[in-house]
Amino acid sequence: MLRKILFGLLLISSTTLFAQRFNGGILAGGNVSQLDGDNNDGYNKFGYQAGAFVSLKVSQHSSFQMEMEYIQKGSRINADTITNTGTTYLFRFHYLEIPILYQYSFTKGKRWSFEAGPAVDVLLGSWEGSDGLEVASTVPLRPITLAGILGFSAFLTDHLKANFRFNYSLLSIRVTPPPDAMPYPSTYRHILFETGQYNNVMTLSLFWYFRPREQ
Repeated sequence: MLRKILFGLLLISSTTLFAQRFNGGILAGGNVSQLDGDNNDGYNKFGYQAGAFVSLKVSQHSSFQMEMEYIQKGSRINADTITNTGTTYLFRFHYLEIPILYQYSFTKGKRWSFEAGPAVDVLLGSWEGSDGLEVASTVPLRPITLAGILGFSAFLTDHLKANFRFNYSLLSIRVTPPPDAMPYPSTYRHILFETGQYNNVMTLSLFWYFRPREQ
């Protein structure tokens, strides 16, 4: 009986200590984006993002964080309102993004941290149009693609953290056509593994942790 009691206490203690390594919360923010490969430069497209996350502490300064969030990406070309010339062109993409990030806090109070890792982007919907009229895309979008994330964070309080990220596609967001099917437009860029178009996004978000940060 004593062994069973000791084993039960040990199991509860171990479970409690392991659970203390986990934390979670919610996030919300905004971003500016452009589409590399559409021959239009500038972070002119504004979007939103919101979701939830869970983090696992693996050492005194290191942790892994998994997130699931809705995020808007794309690009925008604004008409010249001064000379009343040109057209407005808009690419709007809606993604379910699932980042898996390694985070490292590099100050004694663990207030500041750096993060990096991949993210899976699942396409929820899209819209491409000129002057408010939808335009049919000649090259379909990938339903699932990959992105890479680099970020920097700072805790504002024990529960609230501000986060800045650079989010860039690791694969082209459009399906690669067969070589003999059609040529890529001359504006498409060859980056990393293939020619195509790539989401280029900068985000600023707030993260609310359910449990206070450890110092």
